[in-house]
Amino acid sequence: MKILLVDDDPVVRRVHSALLKAQGHEAVEAADGELAWRLVEEGGINFVVSDWMMPNLAGVDLCRRIRASILDRYVYVILCTSKGAKTDLIEGMDAGADDFLVKPTGRDELRVKVRAGERVLSLQQGLADKNNELARINRQLLSSYKHIEDDLKAAAWMQQRLLPTPALEANGLRCHSRFEPSGYVAGDIFNFFPMDEREVGFYLLDVSGHGVPAAMLSVTLSMILTPDASRGSPLKSLNRATQLSEILSPGEAIRELNRRFQSKDDRYFTMIYGLFDTRSSMLRVAQAGHPGPILIGRDAQPEILGTGGMPVGLWNEIDFDCFEVRFKAGDRLLLYSDGVTECTNEMGELFGESRLLAYLSRAASQPLDKLLEGLLKEIKNWRNTTEPGDDVSLLAIEMNGDLAP
Repeated sequence: MKILLVDDDPVVRRVHSALLKAQGHEAVEAADGELAWRLVEEGGINFVVSDWMMPNLAGVDLCRRIRASILDRYVYVILCTSKGAKTDLIEGMDAGADDFLVKPTGRDELRVKVRAGERVLSLQQGLADKNNELARINRQLLSSYKHIEDDLKAAAWMQQRLLPTPALEANGLRCHSRFEPSGYVAGDIFNFFPMDEREVGFYLLDVSGHGVPAAMLSVTLSMILTPDASRGSPLKSLNRATQLSEILSPGEAIRELNRRFQSKDDRYFTMIYGLFDTRSSMLRVAQAGHPGPILIGRDAQPEILGTGGMPVGLWNEIDFDCFEVRFKAGDRLLLYSDGVTECTNEMGELFGESRLLAYLSRAASQPLDKLLEGLLKEIKNWRNTTEPGDDVSLLAIEMNGDLAP
């Protein structure tokens, strides 16, 4: 180890230098504190044995300068002094000295003090190496996180592209929607589309779990839930005799989905799927473990429809809740994910169905887009500073007046 000896007495320097060389160290000499400081600044020295009393810059002041400077290494400092008073030792410790030697210094005492300093510097170097390794790993993690974040943002953009535009019309039905994922990607997906010139289909589903696995399944479902029998849609079947596609009832469609998506990893999804016949104003709905849709009648209080049913993908042979409702001009239907009713405030209380119904009762006369925006605001106000625990999806459908029977 290279050790800097600082003393204005050349005899003391020679004696200490000989002792250190005999112990296998390299000794560098300085006659005063200023020269010693310049040598420390130049680098390569992290061990200093300095006399206390010296001209130009005393040993205790050299120690203070070293501690006040920003160096790329730790410098271990031993102060040599003939002083033995407690106040002097306290002053040296306050200046940042690591250890002390009392003059005249014996060979064994110098050896023991230097060995103790070597152990400290070895620990310091080990700690610095570990910190450097941690910094390297942290940089790698940040780079990896950035790549993952970029991928998730791209996936979120793609998922958003699969959703319908916030305002749509089909066969005389008006639809508005809102989507607020709790993360970059979501397990919720929904759509609204004409099945033919007479019927309009819509669905809202919520895949169990969160993150990428749930989002991947929701995207897969959105790709197959199209009114195109030639692409293997579970919403239509191909009549082999006539080679024409036939619309399946909501119950038949969900049973077909359940047959296809018997998951081996316990993943399932809840769903509402409905068909609206614009000629008869009849709404047919199948419910698979999803929160019940809410009928907002033009002249009635909001009402939750359905009894629940079982989710899709749990068991092969199960029944789903299917029901029919006749729509009147001005009636509305709201579909929503459980991120609405299960939103919690800072006290852990759920937003719940009663608050949802109360809001819809107050806002029933508002345009669909304003109604949904107001509901999102109610949810955010309820949550306040609490982080969203789940995705929030809203799909509202309204029957135009010219479709009245």
